[in-house]
Amino acid sequence: MKLWSFKRMRDGKIAIGEKIAEPLGLLDNSEVFTTMFKYESDGRSSYEVVISPFGPENYREICYATFQIMDQEGALAQCAGFLKKRNIDILNSESVALMPSIVMTWVMLIDLSFYGDRENLEREFKEAKEAQDPSVSLIDSLTTEPSHLAERYAMGSAANNPRVTTRVLRETEKKPAIIENGILKLPETYLSFFGKRDAQTMLIGDTDSWILSISFLPEETKLWRLKFIIPDKPGAVYEISNAMASEKINILAGYTQVLIYYKEMLYEIIADISKCKQGSENLESFIEQKVSSLGKEFSIIRAREAPFE
Repeated sequence: MKLWSFKRMRDGKIAIGEKIAEPLGLLDNSEVFTTMFKYESDGRSSYEVVISPFGPENYREICYATFQIMDQEGALAQCAGFLKKRNIDILNSESVALMPSIVMTWVMLIDLSFYGDRENLEREFKEAKEAQDPSVSLIDSLTTEPSHLAERYAMGSAANNPRVTTRVLRETEKKPAIIENGILKLPETYLSFFGKRDAQTMLIGDTDSWILSISFLPEETKLWRLKFIIPDKPGAVYEISNAMASEKINILAGYTQVLIYYKEMLYEIIADISKCKQGSENLESFIEQKVSSLGKEFSIIRAREAPFE
């Protein structure tokens, strides 16, 4: 799923946009918590702001839970009732009938702050099923796993990279922010650290954890959106990415999608062309020639500027 977009921060404000906001639940009047990281490597630095509807003090007690249930009336109520009896709060969740009239899955984040640990929760469910407790008769299974949200919120996205030094700036801003009219206003302390009130940014949403990452890009960044048709075979993505690298075109985001299995696939990228020697007016025809040299199975179907919104 493509859940990234490129926005311009104006006077410390960023319009999140529906494409990002709705899947992450970052709607108007939402209260969100933020933390800021500074990354340093080889004399270069970068900043990231992480946005979440959950405060950092609760992360350690949050885990993922997945119920597989019968797709019939009352099944969802049994799941909610099982958690209610144990004083467990359902946070963000999504339920869908994978096999209508047969099986439904309910995936959720749950807060165990007033219960205990997830192993006990699985054990209690297993005991209830073995005892044929009618209150869980429509529930087939319950599995849980740690969320690791605390690590992401406290340690950043490069915690395990020995080449990157991460500085956490979170302690300067513990107050939640409010999203108003689709706009997030960054705390003044963050803007002071960053040293700018206007900047080009990249927004990346993580629907599994309901976290939004905002990264700040160099002002000279110039975006183009490129779409290629490539063969569905090993090495095809390499050929395109290597061709872009040879012209100093830096890929910032991309995705692949198989169109005809073992024959054809789509490769779409958002790339920074600011270091490319070719001017914008000649770039489309230049890339078309570059791609055609890779073979008849390779073609470009779109090459156009993608300005920051």
